[in-house]
Amino acid sequence: MAETLRLESWVTAREALRHRDLRQGLYDEGRALMDGVIVNLHGAPHTDRRRLENRLFRRDTFAYWERELIPVLLEESLAIHREDTSEIDIVPVVRHAMLRLAASVAGLDIGSDTSDFLRLAGLMARLSAASTVVHATGDKAAIIADGLAALDEVRAVYLAPAWDRREALIRDVRAGHRPESDLPRDVLTVLLAAREEHGLPSEVIEREVAYFPWVGSHSTSIALVHALHHCFEHDAEKPGVLHTLVDEPELLQRFVHESLRLHPASPQSVRRAVTDGQLPTGDRFAAGDTVVIDMVAANRDKTVFGDDADRFDPSRTIAEGVAPWGLTFGSGFHACLGQELAGGLPPGQSEGDRLLGAITVMISTLLERGARRSSTRPPVPDDRTTRPTWRTYHVVFEDRFDEQGKTR
Repeated sequence: MAETLRLESWVTAREALRHRDLRQGLYDEGRALMDGVIVNLHGAPHTDRRRLENRLFRRDTFAYWERELIPVLLEESLAIHREDTSEIDIVPVVRHAMLRLAASVAGLDIGSDTSDFLRLAGLMARLSAASTVVHATGDKAAIIADGLAALDEVRAVYLAPAWDRREALIRDVRAGHRPESDLPRDVLTVLLAAREEHGLPSEVIEREVAYFPWVGSHSTSIALVHALHHCFEHDAEKPGVLHTLVDEPELLQRFVHESLRLHPASPQSVRRAVTDGQLPTGDRFAAGDTVVIDMVAANRDKTVFGDDADRFDPSRTIAEGVAPWGLTFGSGFHACLGQELAGGLPPGQSEGDRLLGAITVMISTLLERGARRSSTRPPVPDDRTTRPTWRTYHVVFEDRFDEQGKTR
């Protein structure tokens, strides 16, 4: 009879995340939307897919996005949502900014039509809910059915034309009518070009391309709002902190990393044992067993992060070999492909321009424009999921900062 092994320490959690006899199990309930997607693959198929897609996730590309693209996408999203009021729910703002980037990485051609983009955003919210249905508090069967309907709509409206365009480009390149540099640098193009060699069914490509926009936008936006909340809380205790964070992006990145540690996107990670085995720490498991990794507890392990591990402390000293965000982005061969895009790199790990990460760049942009927490509409937690998220988080925009960090 299969049993469940629960892990809470940082050491056992890290080893379980890296163990090659433990496969991903978090998305089993949402397998109708996640079967064959990279995060759900194990062993050689996972290694093969990761090698295909790794070429898209380069540090020089991330650095370009930080400097040139992400601030523009945030401004466009603010323009859509802000309208004529100075108060705005920041949750959809940052989600939509990251969705434009994530959709581009996936290979969905999103034009300038706002209503068309908002339609895609709504579909991605439904896909996210269905794929992570393990954490849902409502009718799970209905949520999955709704996610499948959303996937059908994504396929017909957004994926089909993008697919046809890329297949035509690939044919032209292979016939020598175009240079390879004409091919888009996105997941859809990579998978279509490799589909015959790697035996990729069309439905797997569809699910993979649909996966990237929702995971890239929802996880990052959740993390951003948590970090922004800590910035506001810290400023309430020590007025003037927000001014300092605008002037010192490396300090702001430490705020972001500490927030990521305290608020992993998923409170638990689930693995299924594919064979009998043992962790280096001595914990044993049998084939078919479930291993539940308490990500929150692991990231607050006092033996690793100190006696005050439950407290937000951006000046915390982190031991060598431990990421400042803990295990939030996973570890080993299943570490998140986009962790450097979202969180950047810790000090001393960047060559050339410092890679701060999308979360730091967007928060800095918001604070520089005078974003402050609303005093009339307090944040509302999302009770539709056991994942720790905000349903709404309203901010107001006060005066911008001048070059010395003082309001003008």
